[in-house]
Amino acid sequence: MHPGVLVENRKKNKNHMKFNVKKLIAKYLICVLSLLSATSNSQKGFHLEKAGQVKIPEHASSIWGYTDASGIEYALLGTYEGLRIYSLENPSKPLELKFIQEFSSPWREIKTSGNFAYVVNESSGGLLVVDLHSPKDSLPHKFVKHFLASTGDTLEFNTAHTLFVDENGLIYLSGAKKIGNAFAILDPSQDPWNPVVIYHNQEHYCHEVFAYRDTIYCAELLNGVFSIFDSKDKMKVSRITDQVTAGHFTHSVWLEKDRKILYTADETEGASVEAWDLTDLELIRKSDSYKVINKEYPTVIPHNVFHTNDRLYVSYYTEGVRILDTRDPYNLVEVAWYDTHEEYKEGFHGCWSVYPFFKNGLCIASDIENGMFVLKYDNNQAAYLEANIRSFRDGSAIHNAKMELNSRGISAEAFSGLNGVIKTGLGLSDTAYILVSKKGFYPYRDTILLKQDSTIYLNIDLLELPVYDVSLQISDRQTGLAIQNAEVVLYNHDFEYRYQSDSLGQVYATNIYSQPWNISAGKWSYQTEFKADVSVNGNLQLQLDLNKAYQDEFLHDLKWTSHASQDSKVSWKRGTFEELAFRFSNFPTEDIDTDFGNYAYYTSNYEISDTAYNLKGQLSLQSPPMDLSAYDEIELSYHAWAYGGYQSTKQIWLQLNDTLLYLENVSENLSGQFNPVSSIQLNVEGYKRDSAHFIFTLYNHPDSFYKEIRLIAAFDGFQCKGKVNSGSKNTYGAIEMNPNPAQEYINLILPDNIPFPATLNISDLYGRVHMKLANILHGEHVIKISELPPGMYWLYVSGRNFKGTFVKM
Repeated sequence: MHPGVLVENRKKNKNHMKFNVKKLIAKYLICVLSLLSATSNSQKGFHLEKAGQVKIPEHASSIWGYTDASGIEYALLGTYEGLRIYSLENPSKPLELKFIQEFSSPWREIKTSGNFAYVVNESSGGLLVVDLHSPKDSLPHKFVKHFLASTGDTLEFNTAHTLFVDENGLIYLSGAKKIGNAFAILDPSQDPWNPVVIYHNQEHYCHEVFAYRDTIYCAELLNGVFSIFDSKDKMKVSRITDQVTAGHFTHSVWLEKDRKILYTADETEGASVEAWDLTDLELIRKSDSYKVINKEYPTVIPHNVFHTNDRLYVSYYTEGVRILDTRDPYNLVEVAWYDTHEEYKEGFHGCWSVYPFFKNGLCIASDIENGMFVLKYDNNQAAYLEANIRSFRDGSAIHNAKMELNSRGISAEAFSGLNGVIKTGLGLSDTAYILVSKKGFYPYRDTILLKQDSTIYLNIDLLELPVYDVSLQISDRQTGLAIQNAEVVLYNHDFEYRYQSDSLGQVYATNIYSQPWNISAGKWSYQTEFKADVSVNGNLQLQLDLNKAYQDEFLHDLKWTSHASQDSKVSWKRGTFEELAFRFSNFPTEDIDTDFGNYAYYTSNYEISDTAYNLKGQLSLQSPPMDLSAYDEIELSYHAWAYGGYQSTKQIWLQLNDTLLYLENVSENLSGQFNPVSSIQLNVEGYKRDSAHFIFTLYNHPDSFYKEIRLIAAFDGFQCKGKVNSGSKNTYGAIEMNPNPAQEYINLILPDNIPFPATLNISDLYGRVHMKLANILHGEHVIKISELPPGMYWLYVSGRNFKGTFVKM
């Protein structure tokens, strides 16, 4: 596969268990210092240099190239305002030949078929056709808004997202309106100015297609898959299969011409570029994946992929052009890059696309803010490394071990497969530093000598960390009694273990790795007891005492429940947000930073934009029952967040047995954070409250399906503390009120045993007094409440145990 092979074995030391600690520490320090000296990449380019650049007054989008009969190369640059055509006869000074004004659009895509260029956008205007026979002399063009179909019908065409041209010159429109929402096939062979539609498919939206040898590969962006179609009969295209991509937002596809290797990119933050082996369509395999290493900004976004001459060219929004050596599709190695964009570090800025198909080694790239770049690649090659990672203890393969490879600030990361093998490499010949890490094992560090166009093989044995036993006693702090069925969580950045205390309040955790651990004990009706960074350097005994209260930061699963009125597709779920494809959003994507663990509750439609998951009807998150009968006053605190919906409500309630108290509406924000803490104090004396529930309710109008407005929410950091009642036997006297709920007025009947004259107060559930009526006598009274904001209110007599609640609509 590669011309040269270097073999180096790291053999198992039979006296490994008797290693020299001083030498080990010295070696560790040398490697650490070496790794630190190899600073992160800050170069503008690596084996890819700028030959020329053109800045334009408007934003740029896609780019394509064309070579005329005499060998002169041209750049076709899509911009917000139209199409710009440049001669690259002098690559350092591209000469603009023509600017064709079109409808303004941030999306403009170009491809060539024969001596014609075809341009689409997503605003209006149809298909732009440009004659490239003699670009230096004349560039005639026209806009086509109607196509003749092979059936004889006339089809209207206005916009498309992308287009592709196959080896036979057929044009494929993707995301086209009003034809080919999936894709449409156009034949320009008879009349390039007026292509004929021979097929169009409205089934699933296709963001981009690649067609080759009677097979169509489609990036179904919203479905998160690439799909494959048989197109031998262009009049009757049939779906063969599809495959989910890692980011579930499949933006672009490109196939190698000589091998059944397909490349895909998901247009999401921090996504990977993936290579797929399509040798057997019944068993599609991901051969490898690649991701830009940017520890400071890990959310960089890949956009488009193009393959030629054993290289994959990838356009990254804020990282420019990246070139991968693909000679081994099971080991993609980055060999060149050029950063076209340094203003922004993340988001949808920078490099849009790259055209690498010129025969002279030039490639051209478009940058949204910085125009067009002409780049020169020196055909740099990969140096390969293949390591076999095994357990020192028994020689078994270690899966998912991570290898970090670094030389001169250039780095790569890779993980071992089920067979323990890691494949990686760098685009240089030099000394490289390796760090292999795996949960539960000591890290392995070493230096190797890489050689380009060769492979070095390593056998690496990892030594397992020692393990110990941890014994825990869980007790009630006030009574000293053992707490049964408390949940205990031991976790750190590598592991998470869960246990239940037995009838004696004891937990026995065995085989716990010698690492710092966070230990948390929780049970409903108690505050969580948490100890951070507990060192386990030997067998450990620990006492955890819990205070009475109701607290849940959702590190523990204390059985909150989700209830839906009519829509079973959406529910509340407890999780860590880790499964989300996006890690940066206007929505919260991590739990609050003031609690323990990383868990929160959020709705299961959090990242699903399909209208079927908009949430229709009511959905509620309800706490387990709370016995509040020991408290006269309680304090509730929590972080709630919700957004969206059509004619929706997002409300917090407290149910005291059969009485439902409204607490607040959850305000919307798009800061990417939970709302600030809500802290509510309530006097609950006089209510039956031995079975109370906290409830977060959502309601979305069923017509949201047609309005395409999704309702989502998140919740974290719940606590309910109480002030023990005074023991007084006095109870509140009843104040009769009607109607209840009320809108304009409410009628009161004050009992005769109130000492008169009295002062009536109306306050909200936060204790803020909204109305005060002095010198009230017994009997009936009509109170105007139209000025009060909607909500739940207390009505009480100053200094007396007479009280009631009403709802203002």
